[in-house]
Amino acid sequence: MTASLTRRAVQLTAAYWVGVPVLATVIALSQGQGGWLVFTWYELVAIGFAAYVVPLTALLWIGWAIFRARGWQDAIVPFTIFGVLLPFAYYAASLVPGLFERYWHARQLGEARIESISDEPLLSAHGHPIGVRFTYRVSFPLGLSSLGQEPPADAPSAGLYLPYQQSTLMEFANRDSTLRQVSQGGFAAGTTAVTVDAVPMFMPLSIQLPNGFPASDARNLCFRWKSAEDRARQLAASPQTVLFDIGPYGRYVPRGSRATAHAYRLADFYASAQAEGAKECP
Repeated sequence: MTASLTRRAVQLTAAYWVGVPVLATVIALSQGQGGWLVFTWYELVAIGFAAYVVPLTALLWIGWAIFRARGWQDAIVPFTIFGVLLPFAYYAASLVPGLFERYWHARQLGEARIESISDEPLLSAHGHPIGVRFTYRVSFPLGLSSLGQEPPADAPSAGLYLPYQQSTLMEFANRDSTLRQVSQGGFAAGTTAVTVDAVPMFMPLSIQLPNGFPASDARNLCFRWKSAEDRARQLAASPQTVLFDIGPYGRYVPRGSRATAHAYRLADFYASAQAEGAKECP
């Protein structure tokens, strides 16, 4: 009967090795051409063999050795059930670390709190106020794991904007942020300070993104207005505080619930940009 047990182990092994190319074919045909991550059939087969077939085969034959050592050579049906359920049990076990990691991440996130928020004018290299420097300190009593993302999943990113009645919001562009530098691999337990430099969206690209759009190119010095009405409205606006949210999705500070301590005048930023060489372009 040992031969029967061995024959069944060989049959189950063959099922594993044939099943992966079949499953890879189904996945390759169903995933389509879109999406940010698409695998070829060969890649799916290679992943399937490395991640499932080889480990499953090893576990199956370990089970076969145990059955033989315990004298269960006649237990063909229990061994068959073991071999059939093994892929499902193996897959379920592979999900446990990820589920635990997400559970712990959610618990860490639930303990996170904003400790303090401050703001001041953002000055150019020549000392002209071109936007808002926004600094906030976040307490992570349990730290915050990254979940394999950079910046980490649920990292406290900030967005600044001005509300206008009967119109769309005037968003600020993040010129620079220390978020990525202070969150490599996740946040350690304790308090982390994040600084965001934000400028109005109408500012030239040389001011919004100086590293990617140098001022040496005249095209990068043009103001970016949506329309003449938009320009007139923003330059006529009185000094006002800037609203902000800290997310994602306002998780730390909900959108519209907080504003900067200081008021800022958009026309002042416009004049500073002109002093930096910015110009109106047709």
